[in-house]
Amino acid sequence: MKKLLMTLLLLVVGLSSYGQLTIGQSLTPTTGLKVGDTITVKYTLSKGQIIKNPRYLWFRYQYNNKALAYVSTAFNQGLSTQTYYTSWNGYKFIFNGGASDNDLNVQYGLSPWNYQQSSDWNVGQLTVQRTDASIDGVIATQKYILKDQNTYSNIFKLDLATGTDISGLNVGTIYGGGWSSITNVVGNTSQFKVRVLFPSTYTTITDHIVQLMKLKSDNSGDIDWSQQPIAVKPLDSSGEALFTTEVKVGDKIGVFVAPANQKSWMNDIITVSDAYKAFLGISQTDISGTPTFFTYPALEKKVGLITLNKPAFSESDSYYMFAHVMGIDVSTNAFIPKSTSTSVRWYSGLLNQSWLDGTPKNNVTISQPIQAVDVVFAWGGDLDWSHSTSPAEITSRVASGQYANSVGFANRTIAPTTYQNQTLETANLGVVSKLEGGKVVLTTTLTKADLAGLQIIMNYDETKLTLDNVIFDAGATITNFSTHDNGRLTFGSLDQLKTSRIKVGTPYKLIFTPKTTLTNTAGLFYFVLSDAVDAKGSKINLIVE
Repeated sequence: MKKLLMTLLLLVVGLSSYGQLTIGQSLTPTTGLKVGDTITVKYTLSKGQIIKNPRYLWFRYQYNNKALAYVSTAFNQGLSTQTYYTSWNGYKFIFNGGASDNDLNVQYGLSPWNYQQSSDWNVGQLTVQRTDASIDGVIATQKYILKDQNTYSNIFKLDLATGTDISGLNVGTIYGGGWSSITNVVGNTSQFKVRVLFPSTYTTITDHIVQLMKLKSDNSGDIDWSQQPIAVKPLDSSGEALFTTEVKVGDKIGVFVAPANQKSWMNDIITVSDAYKAFLGISQTDISGTPTFFTYPALEKKVGLITLNKPAFSESDSYYMFAHVMGIDVSTNAFIPKSTSTSVRWYSGLLNQSWLDGTPKNNVTISQPIQAVDVVFAWGGDLDWSHSTSPAEITSRVASGQYANSVGFANRTIAPTTYQNQTLETANLGVVSKLEGGKVVLTTTLTKADLAGLQIIMNYDETKLTLDNVIFDAGATITNFSTHDNGRLTFGSLDQLKTSRIKVGTPYKLIFTPKTTLTNTAGLFYFVLSDAVDAKGSKINLIVE
């Protein structure tokens, strides 16, 4: 066992005539660590010679998400406090050169929002407000898991801070603890990493798990589903699962990504763009009747097949997707991923060309002590790939060789796990609400032409409003839909003729009756989802404003 050395750089400034606060971060334990262990980060507030007494304290930090995986936060300032934790994945703070990077309050004043996108870094924020006494000592403790990383130098740092005292006056100087580093972590030479290529906009990937499975004894390479998993781990926020002791060189295993189960966000996986793609996949043919819409027919027809007890993609799949978008419960006839689904259809396989041919492969031979595989995943029905691995991304990765399958990754560069969605064309849907004739009227304005489908999901305050009517003016030949339940309202339009388009102007007007006296409409509506698709079946970034 190698000895672990912890390097924690602390800037300590002694001041005799000015008040000083220092927030230090410490990483423990400091010895005997290996990949997969849990470490504790403790934030401690120390006061200077002229005591400042903060009652409110706000600070941000950044950490390398390839070295650390966040687990939890616990605040330590007692019961008479208000606390808040939040985080953002894929961002790195850029220090302002006009001050030391350890002058946290000065950095806050110079450029508090100076962040750039970086797949290797995450940002966290902690806020504490205490009513019974000054904030002092241990502010909070966090848990992180050590991930595979060849070096752990400069992996954690406090960036910004500000605070006020009981009178609301700024407490002034707040210093940070500098960069934290770790050296000689053992165990990072014997490990197996699974990375799933999810879209960067898919923010709930930690609801998925990775299963390492035994294979059948017939040398087919197929997973033996009669056996219990060798190991099961959840994905972290960067789409990775690290296995450090579960497999050894020479093992032949199956790698499988399981779907999330009964999560509220699953209601929004299949939207109007998926339904329209399914419609075009059935109806767009050449003169001989051969379908021509799908670019990868084997894969897209497999993903589009959601009807129960049916072997091939057909008109019923398009129908059930559209019915789901309209708010009709089709769970007895189709595999629709949603929060109440007891069974869904999904696909998982290694990132390779065979996935595009509709034949996922899951078997891996552990050939090296350090090894990684990139895996792809698709939800049944997700034809716009909003929550699944895009075929275009697979094609790009395979063509460029930017993926890992059964290869060591210590000495090669691997592309980031998540990918950026293709740049989508944008459409704006203006929304204005006002009091009019004793009613609350919400009016939409659309300026973009040639949309074949549009869907809005919104919540409204049912304690204050009753929905009277949704007035459609989207076109004479377009199919309109609306449904609402417990304050969740879905409405929109979809072309079912291959020639209808949503006309510009005011396609939707919603009329509500107030249940109580209102002076304005602020806070009555919240938009959950917006989606649109054009006549070619291309997803449109619909912005509600």
